[in-house]
Amino acid sequence: MTLFNNPWTKRALPSLAIGVALIWTAPTAAKDVKIAFVPQIQGIPYYVSMENGGKAAAAKFGATYIQQGPTSTSAADQLRIFESFVNQGFDVVAVSPNDIETLKPAIAKAVAKGVKVITSDADAPGTDRLLFVAQALDQDLGFTVMDELVKRIGKTGQVAIVSDSPTIQSLNNWIAAIQERAKTKFPGIQIVSVNNTDGTAAKAYQYATDAMTRFPDLKAIIGIASTTCPGVAQAVEAADKIGRVITTGYCSPNTARQYIKSGAMPFSVLWSPYDLGYLTVWAGKQLVDGQSLQETNQVPGLSAASTYMARDKLLLLGPPTVFTKENVDRFDF
Repeated sequence: MTLFNNPWTKRALPSLAIGVALIWTAPTAAKDVKIAFVPQIQGIPYYVSMENGGKAAAAKFGATYIQQGPTSTSAADQLRIFESFVNQGFDVVAVSPNDIETLKPAIAKAVAKGVKVITSDADAPGTDRLLFVAQALDQDLGFTVMDELVKRIGKTGQVAIVSDSPTIQSLNNWIAAIQERAKTKFPGIQIVSVNNTDGTAAKAYQYATDAMTRFPDLKAIIGIASTTCPGVAQAVEAADKIGRVITTGYCSPNTARQYIKSGAMPFSVLWSPYDLGYLTVWAGKQLVDGQSLQETNQVPGLSAASTYMARDKLLLLGPPTVFTKENVDRFDF
């Protein structure tokens, strides 16, 4: 007796057909991709702009985005936040490392659990991170600051550097590039001091003031982080040395604007942190979806194409931007 000649089957077929139809036509809910980013410090304008960009990308590409960082550039606090996101089951956890060695074991554990760990804004070479979303090449950033500085102070003179935490690898890379440019192209430029702060403008102010006291012929002070830019510029203003000592650094237009206009900081170098946050979320979503990055990627919502360097697992946003009195008001971040 065949199935279709079975009297029970004849009675049951209508309901079986309905059941089968329901099974095969019921829509499957799309996976909610959860992406988190742990910045070096919470709340400064630079990272607020990154957060806004990340949220915009999450809304466009279908993801949930959360950003939370430590209240100071504390490696231990950043590690706790990173591990919290991993334990909460986020698909992607991005981080701008304050200290590579502190994060290295946690990154390895997260990747082993299947979490897509990427770095953004600052890298963690030598770890198991899957991708670095870079704002600009370290060498380009260092060379740009030195080249622009020489245009204003000439090819000779003393320059001080005030940076953030000494454990932030990207900042150290920028300092190394500045030093290399001075040594190879502008040997008359003397880097007289390099100081590291605790991530506060107050400490940057102190180091900048000390540098002007110890080196009376000082021509410039470079702030290697948005956290240091206001402090070094305020120190020059307070010393009444605008025009005699100039400051510059990697500072957002909104943070630097008043100092650019006062003349204490004739220019700053940066990129769009909004676009960097946007690109970070897009890249994380690509990893979760199993999409391969191309050598050139035209990301919907970004005007410039991003470049992927497969050998280094590096996704490059683009070249740095120089902000001056002439263009600073065109930017809002």
